[in-house]
Formats: sequence, structure tokens, C-alpha cells
Amino acid sequence: MKTNLRAGRRFILTSLWAVMTGLALQSGVKAGIEPAAKALVESVAAKLQSAKTLRLTAKHTLDPALGVGSRLEKGPLQITVKRPNQIHVLQTAGVETRELAYDGQTLCVIHPELKHHALEPLKAGTIEQFADRMDERFGFRPPVAELLSEDMASQLLLNVTSARILGTERVGWTRCQRLHFEQPGMSGDLWISEKDKLPLRYRLTFTGVTGSPAWDIRLSKWELNPAIDDRLFSKRPAADSAKLQMLKSR
Repeated sequence: MKTNLRAGRRFILTSLWAVMTGLALQSGVKAGIEPAAKALVESVAAKLQSAKTLRLTAKHTLDPALGVGSRLEKGPLQITVKRPNQIHVLQTAGVETRELAYDGQTLCVIHPELKHHALEPLKAGTIEQFADRMDERFGFRPPVAELLSEDMASQLLLNVTSARILGTERVGWTRCQRLHFEQPGMSGDLWISEKDKLPLRYRLTFTGVTGSPAWDIRLSKWELNPAIDDRLFSKRPAADSAKLQMLKSR
């Protein structure tokens, strides 16, 4: 299976956990991107970009056709960000627990129960630069990086050819506006809370793949500007952990 994942949203980010075992939005409205859709994206971007620190939970389900294995769904992702360029991701899943820590200079990926890790120098000034450089070197991107970037609006609409608001739906008990966007080989839907403009569900459908498999993410427990211990981003493995080389996943 081969898709243009750089132009898309990288379902291969799930390989973040497996490894260890263009067009930007311009100043005007693109043809096909409705003004109301652009305004909604910009309102979400303003909300998230105003926070210097972020914390949230992402629970994802993967279509079997994506071929990455059900083991990657065993625990929700706990994501913590400090702007401009630090991120920590923890998936608690028993023996398959996985952890990523990045402090702006070094990437550390840990399997604490399996007692192995990778440690790689990697400099980036922003979350989106970090995502791009991870992609270039290792072939995967951090979870939902486009929603957490400094320039969330242009990252979310990267290579998008059309975008519109489909209407209002509920995610759980919360009333949301549903944004739908399309680009070559992929379509996406983002459900945004009407009350606080926070994304609560994010679904990517890979239309360029036989059967149009989907990756569905539920976003919850958003915290804007929480107090965070900076040591989280420079976390290192236990002394008995074996160092492995991080290879490109594609």
C-alpha cells in the first residue's frame, strides 16, 4: 500500500509505536474552500495557538485495511505540548507501553517494559518543523501534529482542494460543527465544539486506498495552559534499557 502521506495527515504516525518494537494556505481563500470553513478553522487555530502549553487525550481506532495491527489501539495517547517546540506522548498499554519525548534538541522514543529505546539528535524550532524533520529522517510524524502546530490553519488545510461545513452533530453530549475537507487521495472530517472551539473528533479516510480505510481519533480532556514539569520533554530511559537504532519506516 502506497499513499501520498506527506500531502495527507500521515496515518503512518501510528508507526511511531511500530518503529520501536504542496501547497500551504495562502492569504486569500482557495478555490473550493468555503469562507465559513476557513473562518471556522481560523477560530480553532486562534484558540489553540493562544495556549503556551497544551495537554489532551487522543483515543484512536484504525481500520484493519491500514495494515498496522490492532495492538496500536490498546491505550489512549496522552499528549503534552509546550510551545514552540517541545512534545511528550505516552501510550500506556502494559508491556506495549510506548513513550516519545522531545525537548527541541533530542528525540527519545522508549519502550519501558520491553527495556529498549532510541535516542536521536534532532533540532527543530516549532512543532511543525519537528514533524517534518521526523518525517524526513524516520518516515513518521508525531500524533495530530497539524492540530498542535503554531500555524494550525495552514497545516490543517495543506493541499486541501475543498472544505465546507456539513452541519451540526454531537460528539458524545457535545454539540459540534462538522468540517469536511478533501484532497487527492484523502478526505477528512473534524468535529469542533460549538461551545469552546476545541476539536473533539478527527477522522481521516484514505480514498486512494482500496476500500477507503479510515483512521478515527477522539480528542478529550483538553487543558490549555496547564502547569507542566519541563523534565517531561527531556525524559530518558532507565539505566537497564538497551539502545536501538531508529530506522526509517518507509
